[in-house]
Amino acid sequence: MQRQTSFLPRHTTDARQARRQALRSRASWARAVGMATLATASLAVQAQSTGTSSVTLYGIVDASVGRFNGAAAGINAQNTAVSKVESGSMSTSRWGLRGNEDLGGGLSASFEMSSFVRNDTGAVGRNDAIGAPVNVAADPFFSRMAWVALAHKDLGRLRLGNVTTLMFANSIGSNAFGDGTIFGPLNLVTFVGSPLTGGTAWTNSVVYDSPNIAGFTGAAAYAASEAQGGGNRALRVAYANGPLATSLAWQSVKKNPLTFADGTSPNNTRSWQWAGSYDFKAVKLWAHLGRIENKGTEATPLDVSYKVWDLSATVPVGAGNILAGYASRRTGDAVGPVPATAAGGNVQRKVFTVGYDYWLSKRTDLYAMVMRDSTRTNTVGSGLLNASGTSFAVGMRHAF
Repeated sequence: MQRQTSFLPRHTTDARQARRQALRSRASWARAVGMATLATASLAVQAQSTGTSSVTLYGIVDASVGRFNGAAAGINAQNTAVSKVESGSMSTSRWGLRGNEDLGGGLSASFEMSSFVRNDTGAVGRNDAIGAPVNVAADPFFSRMAWVALAHKDLGRLRLGNVTTLMFANSIGSNAFGDGTIFGPLNLVTFVGSPLTGGTAWTNSVVYDSPNIAGFTGAAAYAASEAQGGGNRALRVAYANGPLATSLAWQSVKKNPLTFADGTSPNNTRSWQWAGSYDFKAVKLWAHLGRIENKGTEATPLDVSYKVWDLSATVPVGAGNILAGYASRRTGDAVGPVPATAAGGNVQRKVFTVGYDYWLSKRTDLYAMVMRDSTRTNTVGSGLLNASGTSFAVGMRHAF
């Protein structure tokens, strides 16, 4: 067979081969650059999620339907039950951002910003503005918390900004109903319609959190007055080991700016709360003892003390828990009269709640709760009046 012969000059063939080789080299280089770019991007994503820096979007959306009588602020002598869709029956609905950066050498920087939301209406915050005589503005956007912190694994953490109070942290971390302020007995008698001032978060705060040393932790907080009364101070110590946990919180409130829901009274107050719990596996028991001292204002001093106590329990049943709790707040001192339509000014308030919380997953649960709320109030013109009401609801809570 006769071999085919190229009619192209040899130098032309060599040039084409050189160009093909160059194109192959460029393609190989492009693939290498692409693979390196992908690898770098992958490492960057990995570092963002598990390495030196991270930012997390989180929150809870809680909604229920039921018939509510007083529910949060308390029963007054003339209120009636209302059927409605409610937000935050088991946990106050909120969303927020938190972030952390590892600075090396055991040092880290972090932040957290969180806002309340009423998902039954889509409104921001826990409340709209309330006029006289309460004079409370609507919640600011990040009224739940807004702080920045520097921490060391051996020395503890220092936070600056709007920070959850140590008293509220002590309460919600040590009762069967968590942070609930509609069906949670302890939180209702301590923080809602209560003589306690300062609310659940302090603005302009400096807070130190100690590291965990053999189960012991501590915290100290100061909220600068900034021409809004005096400064607030608080301390908390806690111990947890296995099934046992106990803690003690104390606070003194002199800063009450009357700007949003956490500042509804100008009165100075002092308070303390002891909490204890033990997990018997078949049942977990929680208990609290506390005292609230209403000192009034500099112009109108008072000396009214309230005793607060609470018992609650969680009993695992199936994929959920039976929850039960009873709390009481009462005083033997003279309390000024209030209108019969007011929920505050109670001489005594008692709350009993029982229900079932069924977990569909680690982040989603369904619940059914029944609450009996009873008050004795010193009213204008009618003296001491007893009132009581029953609330019930079924709902769903989802955390993200």
